[in-house]
Amino acid sequence: MSKEEISLFDEQQFETTSKKFELKTVAEDDNLIKSKERVQHHGEVFTPKWMVRKMLAEPAIQEKLRDLHATFFEPSAGEGAFLKEILHQKLNYVDRISNKTTWKNNALWTLMSIYAIELLEDNLIKAKRSMMDVFINHYQAFMQKELSRNTDLYKSAKYVISVNIVQGNTLTFKNSAGKLIEFREWIPSGNKVKQNTFTYKSLFNNDDIDDIDANDGQLSLFGDIEDADIKASKPVQLTKVYEG
Repeated sequence: MSKEEISLFDEQQFETTSKKFELKTVAEDDNLIKSKERVQHHGEVFTPKWMVRKMLAEPAIQEKLRDLHATFFEPSAGEGAFLKEILHQKLNYVDRISNKTTWKNNALWTLMSIYAIELLEDNLIKAKRSMMDVFINHYQAFMQKELSRNTDLYKSAKYVISVNIVQGNTLTFKNSAGKLIEFREWIPSGNKVKQNTFTYKSLFNNDDIDDIDANDGQLSLFGDIEDADIKASKPVQLTKVYEG
């Protein structure tokens, strides 16, 4: 992790001597592999930043990045190269369309639209921290004040990341505990949100499970979920979503 990418808000209170918060660019990481063993055992090779930006520059993707509710799914998140850049670009849009009253809800909808699975725990931790750092940086640059970990917004953002970015194996549909991978579907309900729990496996019909192209990430996240696979909750305020 580079000096620019230090996690400031995981378990420690943010401290700064700066009087003005500025929006930072997403930090570069030139290391494409961690070790030959990880490449051999897990096929782990990271995507360079220039390639991430080039792929996201496609007009169709740029259109989705300007849609708060358009979902993005990364089936092999790594350390979060795609996740943090997607979040950064979507929050750039939020910054442009929001005022200080609407920013929090718009930013949370953006965070709720990004999903990922990662097999390796150390990568998962770094990906989550990177996303939280991006979220906090945008908040502080927009609001020009610190985001305390005691606020509802901080708790809700951290909660959304924890249930949207999860550990698991996309080939077996299960996590390291042997349980089916689960996600949340975030459904607008007036000025509130309802979260439905569903399994990753429920996104695929029986034919898809045996299709080697079914895990390429190019699927509509909620198109094929069976009602029997959904666990529904009651609507809550967006900034109180961590309360379940």
